Amino acid sequence: MVGWSAQRLFPGDDATSAAHRAHDWAATPLGPVASWPVELRAAIRTVMPSRVPMLLWWGPRLVQIFNHAYTPVLGGKYPRAVGQPGAECWAEVWDELEPPARRAREEGVPTYAENQLLFPHRHGYHEETYWTFSFSPVLAEDGAVAGIFVATTDVTARVLGERRLETLRQLGTLSIAEADTAADACRAAVKVLAGSSADLPRVAAYLRTGDGEPVLVASTGTGADAQAEVVRRVAATGRAEMIRRDGTLVLPLTAGARGTHGALVVGLSPFRTFDQPYASFVDLVTAGVATAVDDTVAYEAERARATALAELDAAKTRFFQNVSHEFRTPLTLLLAPLHTLLEEHADALPEDQREAVSAAHRAALRLRRLVDALLDVARAEADHLHVRPEPTDVAALTADCAAMFRATAEELGLELVVDVSGTTVWLDQEMWARIVLNLLSNAVKFTTEGTVAVTVRTTDDDCVLTVSDTGVGIPEAEQDRVFQRFHQVTGVSGRSSDGVGIGLSLVADLVAALGGTVSVRSAPGRGSTFTVTVPKAGAAAPARRRSLDDLGAGFLGEVRQWVPPAARPVAGTGRRRVLLVEDNADMRDYLVRLLTAQHWEVDGVGDAGSALARARAARPDLVLSDVMLPGRDGLALLRDLRSDPLLARVPVVLLTARAGAEAAVEALRGGADDYVVKPFHPAELIARARVHLELSSFREALLAEGEREVGTLREALASRSTTSQAVGILMAVRRCDADAAFRQITALSQRRNVKARDIAAGIVARFVAGLPDA
Repeated sequence: MVGWSAQRLFPGDDATSAAHRAHDWAATPLGPVASWPVELRAAIRTVMPSRVPMLLWWGPRLVQIFNHAYTPVLGGKYPRAVGQPGAECWAEVWDELEPPARRAREEGVPTYAENQLLFPHRHGYHEETYWTFSFSPVLAEDGAVAGIFVATTDVTARVLGERRLETLRQLGTLSIAEADTAADACRAAVKVLAGSSADLPRVAAYLRTGDGEPVLVASTGTGADAQAEVVRRVAATGRAEMIRRDGTLVLPLTAGARGTHGALVVGLSPFRTFDQPYASFVDLVTAGVATAVDDTVAYEAERARATALAELDAAKTRFFQNVSHEFRTPLTLLLAPLHTLLEEHADALPEDQREAVSAAHRAALRLRRLVDALLDVARAEADHLHVRPEPTDVAALTADCAAMFRATAEELGLELVVDVSGTTVWLDQEMWARIVLNLLSNAVKFTTEGTVAVTVRTTDDDCVLTVSDTGVGIPEAEQDRVFQRFHQVTGVSGRSSDGVGIGLSLVADLVAALGGTVSVRSAPGRGSTFTVTVPKAGAAAPARRRSLDDLGAGFLGEVRQWVPPAARPVAGTGRRRVLLVEDNADMRDYLVRLLTAQHWEVDGVGDAGSALARARAARPDLVLSDVMLPGRDGLALLRDLRSDPLLARVPVVLLTARAGAEAAVEALRGGADDYVVKPFHPAELIARARVHLELSSFREALLAEGEREVGTLREALASRSTTSQAVGILMAVRRCDADAAFRQITALSQRRNVKARDIAAGIVARFVAGLPDA
């Protein structure tokens, strides 16, 4: 049997493996490689090929062995750290590392630390860093602890990003209305920045007086003051200067075209290098302080302030791109327990709870897909879409993507045609899958009947993908804009109104990253054909197959939302009947469960046309409708109901994600009885629905009783409309329930000796006119 050697134990072609092969292990406490125990060899063969930063400490002195992913963690300590005892390599932070290491080594207890603050000396200075790591004992054959696995993640960027983002948030929410002078604004801003001493140990604000001389108006923290001549020069020239001997940066507080208001002096942390994220943070802080001062100088600076805020927003967007990938961590923590609950404990849950957990899981998958898409958009804008080609059976990969949609397409009444052929090529499989899934999802969304076809062919030079449909098509004037970021074609209806306009733009970005092109050919009412052409590079190696389940879950979950609810016959139970109109299947199912629990009969549909047909077939007692619907929206449905003599008196409550008085006024002017903004509290929605059902019942009773007199009928109808609208307005404006709102109208009627309907009419008139609540 061939003995073990460093060449055999560290076979990698990276520099770290080479350094381990070249190291004189015989001079370390571990001794010659040939004498190493099987446990150590097994541990090394686990650590070295891993792409996760991993460190192995072995023996009583915790001699270090680590993989290439861990090398950047060492900084200037590499390559000296190879074979070095842990206490020597990390002497400056050993007081923090030694207790958990000793516990793992002596007691055999795994340890875990999250966001641990350490000040290692890796780059010539003691550096503020944050780490999440675990120490896992490695047991020898006799059960004794022989070494420790150290899995490490550098979370410094996330911790610093969150901390700085919070500072910017507080600075952005500063109330300038309370500042009478520019000096007041500076003092308020510096007070906020006092809470960011880890990034800005000292802050001082200088404002120019009438003669142009900068004067200190506010300061916080410790450290050397900037030289007076430097502050004077920066305030005069508008150019920032660094005083390197004490790490102080002097920046101008710009006043647009009018020069500067003064200067902001910030002390930089000695424990962080002044890199681009740090510089961006300081620039944002300076811009925020300058904006605060600008807002208090004069009304004439308002347009310049708007420009500065636009620039600040753009800078914030760039800043968010640096930390937006951290959204994946809470999403993982949300998805993992939901997945476990569904996979391992679903049978133990009641059916309604199982449906609720499934809906939450699908919503989280959809959110993850949106986050992934936004991250890809951010990467594309920063030109950071990195292609990772590998041998790929492009035909099989495309067929796998299409297969995910087959069952749903059949439920939607569509024929899915897949015609693929081709050779093994070098291709980034994830990028290609995202392209296919986005185009297929788009085709299914905008094809209500007919066929969706997917074709793949390879030529001598290219791979060509076409996705065609017999859907609604795209107007010629819109075809050049469909690949623009956030653009949505107007006047075209699909199966859902959801979407933010990044799917096709992301397809264009991904195709461009692959070096290809994408085009569309379409005619309104006849469908669309999208063609993707990417350069082909033949691959002699066997094709690798990757699982698409995780990637496709978000797309599939969204497509499943478009399956229309099964038609249910009206039972005629005598219970109050609610017609629910909501295109999102999970939201529709949730509302059905919520309303059914009130012993109401609920009929759920997904679009305005179906809702109107159901209402005319069996008059409901209440219509609860989303505003954003595929095709004709909720406001159009409201107009149809109000124009139908048999349905005109049916109470209509609109649900919407649009907040604000303008949206409420538009709905109420259209004849809605109430307007509920998402997200809503379930109890509030039930209370409002119950109020309108009771009012409707009361109104219908009055109408039945007053059929003998036309005048009484008209009065009752007018009273219904005005009183119910007034009740709804008071509920929204004063945040009270319907009973309290009705009591307020009654109290006003008694106090003013005026009829209740006249009081209600006055409330509605003032609200519509935009006047304050009387």
